[in-house]
Amino acid sequence: MSTDHAIHVENLYKRFRIPLDRSSTLKHRVTHPRAASRFRILEALRDVSFDVPEGQFIGIIGHNGSGKSTLLKVLAHIYQPDGGRVSIKGNISPFLELGVGFNPELTARENVFLSGAILGLGRAELRRRFDDVIGFAELEQFVDHKLKNFSTGMEVRLAFALAIQAHAEILMMDEVLAVGDAAFQQKCFDTFKRYKREGRTIVFVTHDLGTVNRYCDRAILLDQGRLVADGAPTEITATYRGSIGVSAGDSRKVGEQIERWGTREVLIGGVRLLGETGVEDLHPLTGSHVRVEIAYEIKNMAIADFLCVLWIVRNDGTLVSEESLPVTQYGNAGLASQSGAGVIRYDLARLPLRKGGYRVNVELRERRGQSAYDHIDRAVLFRVVDTQPGQGLISPGGTWSVVPRDSAVAGFSDIAVRSGTGSGDAGT
Repeated sequence: MSTDHAIHVENLYKRFRIPLDRSSTLKHRVTHPRAASRFRILEALRDVSFDVPEGQFIGIIGHNGSGKSTLLKVLAHIYQPDGGRVSIKGNISPFLELGVGFNPELTARENVFLSGAILGLGRAELRRRFDDVIGFAELEQFVDHKLKNFSTGMEVRLAFALAIQAHAEILMMDEVLAVGDAAFQQKCFDTFKRYKREGRTIVFVTHDLGTVNRYCDRAILLDQGRLVADGAPTEITATYRGSIGVSAGDSRKVGEQIERWGTREVLIGGVRLLGETGVEDLHPLTGSHVRVEIAYEIKNMAIADFLCVLWIVRNDGTLVSEESLPVTQYGNAGLASQSGAGVIRYDLARLPLRKGGYRVNVELRERRGQSAYDHIDRAVLFRVVDTQPGQGLISPGGTWSVVPRDSAVAGFSDIAVRSGTGSGDAGT
């Protein structure tokens, strides 16, 4: 193992025995003492090799059952490998099952000291860090409430805020941010950036390909227990999408259900949300530049034009916006090529949405009718991060200013009187 590698994995194998009948239960064994147990061998990891340099943020992706979580548990010494070698340089903080060891009958305060002791933190150190833990978790008003009354999000925030207090050079995470809202996720990633500056190593298992592209230095792709691709995040996520038949332009979370219908005479090839840097970003900031890109292909070349309709919908079903654009194939719009394929772009110079979950629905339809060529609900799912105070659905982007009273517009006092806010009789 090179001295500058935090993790070294060489020819790693991990197998599990999966029972095929009920003979594995105690009751069945007692009542059928001569029955043989049948099982199959599941090769969760097969000949996996890679190195992780110190200070690298590496993402591990792949479909369900590809071996991602198994690999992380082997790296965290939870599972013992059946073959190969794993070498770790430095202490590990595994973020695999946040909240394990929490007692629901105890308060948040009591759980911090109980679980903190399990992490190896002394009582004096926990007292010193207690306010930071509760502040990060945003639970100041609930510190003396029992954990059983907490929502799942509140509990995971407390668990994460406590877990990051551990002194570890290597952090291992398995979808631990899926429960937190977008603002909390942003705080977590800010913490990871600080860890990177401090030279810590981060191994991140996730299905959120946008997060991999945005934060990871490198990504590896697992398929049926084998490492099939290793390299730059954008290249590896594109390879993954291709392997599961999803267009490179489709930035939905893998496995997310969609609704789709239409004649497919004009086909949506992919939909993605891009951030200010031109890469996929499923956690855009309020006020930032975002772009929706819709790839299309005309299958019926007799169609000369069509209408592209885009809806932005909040997760509670509130319609935020409906926009449409006529696309002319052979006219002077210049939006489509004669090859019958192109990309439609919808740009927002300043995203006005406040924090929360949203989705993009897209439809290509007849320009002068209602027949849908291709319609996709939930084509993109994203969460907006808003670090500024304020309530409501949007942030209009207005600016505040204060000027001296002499600079007020003439007639301002009269308005104040008529509105009943100034001195004098408002009725005269």
